[in-house]
Amino acid sequence: MPNSKDSDSASLLASIQTRFHCMTDGTIRDSNGQGWVVWNLVDFHRWWHAFETNAAVPLGRKLMHAAADQEEYSLNRSALLETGWLMRKKRLNSSLAIRWSEMGWGKYDFGSSTVLSNLLAPVCSGFALAAVEGITGERKKIQWHQVSNVMIQLEMEMDSRSISLAPSPPQFVWDSDSTLPSFIDGKAVQLDLHSVEHGWTNSGESTCFLPSGIFQRLFQYVKLQGLVLSPEVLAAWELPEETSSSDWIPLIINSLAVNEMISQSELPIYIQDLESWNQLNDAYLVPNGLGTFSHLTALDEQGGVEFELCSTSVFPFTVAYLIAYWQRGIGRKAKVKLEQKNGKWILQLTSLRSYSY
Repeated sequence: MPNSKDSDSASLLASIQTRFHCMTDGTIRDSNGQGWVVWNLVDFHRWWHAFETNAAVPLGRKLMHAAADQEEYSLNRSALLETGWLMRKKRLNSSLAIRWSEMGWGKYDFGSSTVLSNLLAPVCSGFALAAVEGITGERKKIQWHQVSNVMIQLEMEMDSRSISLAPSPPQFVWDSDSTLPSFIDGKAVQLDLHSVEHGWTNSGESTCFLPSGIFQRLFQYVKLQGLVLSPEVLAAWELPEETSSSDWIPLIINSLAVNEMISQSELPIYIQDLESWNQLNDAYLVPNGLGTFSHLTALDEQGGVEFELCSTSVFPFTVAYLIAYWQRGIGRKAKVKLEQKNGKWILQLTSLRSYSY
């Protein structure tokens, strides 16, 4: 007789696979064409700590607002809030509970304003804020308190501002256009999923979906901070001169954060030849919606490599992971060169310091 947990897991995976597809550009899209990333939550916590540390400014509330705005944008684009008045609140609560379950976000109890989740408090607080504002049609101010590892208590009060539609995520020079991709080439997302308390696991690790729009919004906040990176950090980068240098600040900070996250992980990264890159791409990038490369070329005898990349909303993560894998697998600090050619991005990774043999 099948285990009820196994049945729940199979049902949840089937529901997710009707909603999320892996596209040929290495992104994961939902039925509205929005991009999503599969995040291991331990990695996400490490990434966030490293990102905020490298930015050297407090970003917790910026992350919350990015999550709230993106979730509000997603809810407005979906039919989730478009329900009749009969038992409207109950039906919306049920629909949002299903959404949180599918995404791996845990549970939000509207009655007690309590979140039970393995996610970072600013993120799930932002998602909860968007849900409450969507149901009530009123702007709210929010405070959150981390009661335990998985419990967050929210306090919301009326905000005098009127409700206005959340804007679409900001566009950077590396973003693709927002047209809906063809799902003919899309394959259902593959997960080794098991339902657990407060979410689900993928291959035994607490995992969830996060919309790529959160990171686009967060990167825009960082861009507007006017941060200045150290000459030591900038020395490793050669960037297109025809674009604003402020556009690249969040991408560089993100790359530093991803590299620290990968360094703290136990991920086996072995790079022996070009085929090793294809294996890393198929194992870690594409299944998680982190982008891909369309072509790669060896540059030298020391592991130097050139990737051809598409424009996507997850471009900063594609670049960051390739750099982190190179530094982990080759064992040296990378010199990074990015340029645009014929509508494609060219990423070259070589050793920052020359080595003679």
